[in-house]
Amino acid sequence: MSAASQARRVRAAAARSPLLRKLAGKAALYAPSGATPGANASAWTVPDSALWQVAERYEGAFELPPISYGTVRDFADSADHLPGLAGASFDMKDLQRCWTVKAVLGNVERGARVLEVGAGEPLVAGLLSRLGYEVVVVDDYKGLGNGPREFKRFQTAYPDVRFVRELFPPQEDVGEDFGAVISISVLEHVPAEAVGDVVAKGHQLLRPGGCSIHAVDHVLAGWGAEEHRGKLERIVAALGLPAGELAAQIEAMEGDPETYFVSAEAHNRWRGDLPYDQYTMRRIGSVNLFQRSA
Repeated sequence: MSAASQARRVRAAAARSPLLRKLAGKAALYAPSGATPGANASAWTVPDSALWQVAERYEGAFELPPISYGTVRDFADSADHLPGLAGASFDMKDLQRCWTVKAVLGNVERGARVLEVGAGEPLVAGLLSRLGYEVVVVDDYKGLGNGPREFKRFQTAYPDVRFVRELFPPQEDVGEDFGAVISISVLEHVPAEAVGDVVAKGHQLLRPGGCSIHAVDHVLAGWGAEEHRGKLERIVAALGLPAGELAAQIEAMEGDPETYFVSAEAHNRWRGDLPYDQYTMRRIGSVNLFQRSA
């Protein structure tokens, strides 16, 4: 197993540990034993009493450019108005999950169908279902930290989300009438030769006017930077977005003091027990992609 793979396993285990989450002051990922049957576990991050405030703030009011990047300003807004979700993880997902919720609320009417590719712990899917969307998650749950036991827990913890336990695109018919196809910190893990096809087939499942919404971890500097850039270019091409705009946004990320980067503290948690020389610091931001179907 590579050093990077080992570090990811350590990170995933830490992120799921109830004790470590409690010590870090973070919300539980799962409803505890004895919780109300049928409850949706995303309520641990955004309670029912706060749903109307979230909808009122972002519904129809979060306009997006085709290509952008995660910012501290956006994260600060999330920390103020989605504090549980903005503190639910140990990594870039704290920014990306909130951005995705805002992007869907801002551009897809409630009641529409939403498909999430590779959800893992489906906090966003669960929250969107509570906001009135019909949500389908496509994830084989055989990857990092998401074996069969995790899948069963997710089914129990998110009873109003439909799970299709396959790699994307699935063999099971999920329909072609989605208001949005979303992914959060997923596409950068898809093999380079397959990522364009995954994105294109997701876009084909949209109804006219539907939205592809993807938050992609991007290594600006450090090991893996060239590979990440190549994948981003394939993703952008598959969505029919301009390559020149991607280049301009990446250049802007590099010099903008508002760019949200993974912190040294977060990187050190990811490193786990690995020697630092085996898992050195990288500059990682989020490239956010948005495209409507014709």
